[in-house]
Amino acid sequence: MPSDERIKPALEALSAQTQAFRSALAVTIDQMSAYASTQGAAEEQRADMIAMELGPFAANLVDASEFSHYAGETAATTTQALSTVKKAQDALTELANKGDELFMVDVKSGGSLWHSVAQRLGELGRAFASARAFELAKVNGDKAEVADTLPFSQWSSRERRLAPPLVVTVDGADCRANGLADFMDGTFKLILLIRGESTPAPLVRLITPGTLVAQAADVAGLKSLGKWDGPGIGAVVLDSAARFVHDPAAGFDTTARMKINQLPEGKRRKPMGGVSVWQQAEELLQVQALGKAPEPEAAAEEPEVPVNPADKLAAWLLTRADLEDAG
Repeated sequence: MPSDERIKPALEALSAQTQAFRSALAVTIDQMSAYASTQGAAEEQRADMIAMELGPFAANLVDASEFSHYAGETAATTTQALSTVKKAQDALTELANKGDELFMVDVKSGGSLWHSVAQRLGELGRAFASARAFELAKVNGDKAEVADTLPFSQWSSRERRLAPPLVVTVDGADCRANGLADFMDGTFKLILLIRGESTPAPLVRLITPGTLVAQAADVAGLKSLGKWDGPGIGAVVLDSAARFVHDPAAGFDTTARMKINQLPEGKRRKPMGGVSVWQQAEELLQVQALGKAPEPEAAAEEPEVPVNPADKLAAWLLTRADLEDAG
């Protein structure tokens, strides 16, 4: 992962979501460990019971522990369940040991933003696949399997509510964000740290009534993202791009939800990453159509100078005085 000083504050902005996912991993690992210990103890008791039933003459001829694995369907199912739970526990432990790298994605220059995000979410989905296998193993051990990946499209509504966030570094020319709408569900959060110049509003087509979308000059401008209890995406952009926040919590009307902080000054653009000049102009027009551009600051009014009553009386007397004969 290349060094980018923006990654740390971006992870901090999403710390509530990362900690929630880590906690869920830890709790599930503990549950699996407790189940394995309980079932392991039951296996030992079953082996002791079989040894008693076989009697002392079979003690040196038959391994009671090994024999118990074949002594009935329940024993075989329990053995398979323990094997599945062990695989699931190992998968969750592997994910937990990745630390912050679990939530970081780097899109190589010329790479696909959508594919990179989809791939990482599939890897993270292994946590949900393992949890599913654990629950199934407890009911029907010989039917449960631990999948290596679970694509986001196969996550349940509950799993999407537990979705871990991602911080993604990507070149501006590769920031084709429209397809990321596929992942805007549950409480999934995504921060794009764009390298270099991008189109003026790469995120504008992702705006829907319940999705928080923001473009800002720095991570501090995306602070509302971590507080929103729904899907959201933010991007750190250069001055050549628009800066805005579409906050679903700000109101029912689009203009209330959409706050435009900056529109780039008119400049001659060129095609970028397959996005034509016309498409870039459409991005800006869509930003303007959804919100109200910031009003120019009004010129400061000059303060009113208080009038001295004596001066006011003198001025009135002069208007009444006849100065024609004054010599």
